[in-house]
Amino acid sequence: MPVKPHHPDAEAAADVPPHVIRQVLQLVASRGHSPERLCKGLGFTPENLCDANFRVSYRQTSLLIRRAMQRWGDPAIGIATGARQTVVCFGLPGLGMLTCATLGEAFQYLIKYQRAAGALTVNEIGILDEHHFVTEVATRFHDPELEPFFIEEIFVSGVEVSRAMVGSHFRPARLELRYPRPAYAAAYSEYFRCPVVFNAPLNRLICDMAWYHCPLPTHDRYMQGSLQAQIDQLLETETPRNDLVESIMNELRGSVDEVPGLAKVGATLNLSERTLRRRLAELDTSYQRLVDQVRYEAALDLLKRSEMPLVDIAMATGFTDARNFRRAFKRWSGMLPNQIRQGAPAPRLIPVERAGAAQATA
Repeated sequence: MPVKPHHPDAEAAADVPPHVIRQVLQLVASRGHSPERLCKGLGFTPENLCDANFRVSYRQTSLLIRRAMQRWGDPAIGIATGARQTVVCFGLPGLGMLTCATLGEAFQYLIKYQRAAGALTVNEIGILDEHHFVTEVATRFHDPELEPFFIEEIFVSGVEVSRAMVGSHFRPARLELRYPRPAYAAAYSEYFRCPVVFNAPLNRLICDMAWYHCPLPTHDRYMQGSLQAQIDQLLETETPRNDLVESIMNELRGSVDEVPGLAKVGATLNLSERTLRRRLAELDTSYQRLVDQVRYEAALDLLKRSEMPLVDIAMATGFTDARNFRRAFKRWSGMLPNQIRQGAPAPRLIPVERAGAAQATA
């Protein structure tokens, strides 16, 4: 499963739940390093990682991991990160695994929803022969320096979760890795408790079929269907954004009622106002368009989930009166605020031709 060619913008797509980043930050913090400092200039803070809807890009993740590797000091940081993972760390797909009948079914389920589970690799599972099944893993992007980290993390987390579900005696039959034998190779044998082959054609974890058919005590077929429906809905509504766009919008969400200037936002990202404006133009967007989108999202949420008077919603989203807010909302969505309160469906994103058309004026 070779690394596929990708569009240059793919590394900047904010489409990954930050499960791995959370574990890396906790790991490094356990040695006294500042999570806030590790995140500085990346477009998010440790607090943002608590938001279930927050997403990061491969670019942001790889930059943070490189910083963490420098501070951690132990080259086996990928193994240490994977060993911290639990089935709950995978989010809804992890909970769905617990409802499956067997370990093999659980991992088929996880593979199906691997992006929602925060996977930073491309993973496949299948039957190798009558005695073995195999999990094959490839990095999403060509990054030889970080390949060992990503492969270690995904294989170790898989084994860690397997041991939690079927018992600590779980062990693979063989581990095959594409990269050369590292200086800390003994850590692989110690953790996986099986033969390890380096410089192999593919990254593969091979296990006995007996484990594939091993029943799970938490099996619940009815709950599995319910969770799967929720995950399907989640994936259908997600629209990946560029990580710069997502970082700016994340900054704006914290101050919807009093939007900071472009220069101030740029400073948090270690970018000048001019550079930030240029990069947004290259992405065919603008600061005002992002401000409008954040205000629109906040307005939708307040209209659907609260009984606040319209004038209060206007103030909370940066407008000085309900009249201007009503006009802006009409431009953004083609609908009036009261229609939303009456249950009418509204688009999650402002159509491009409407974006930037509304200004929060007095």
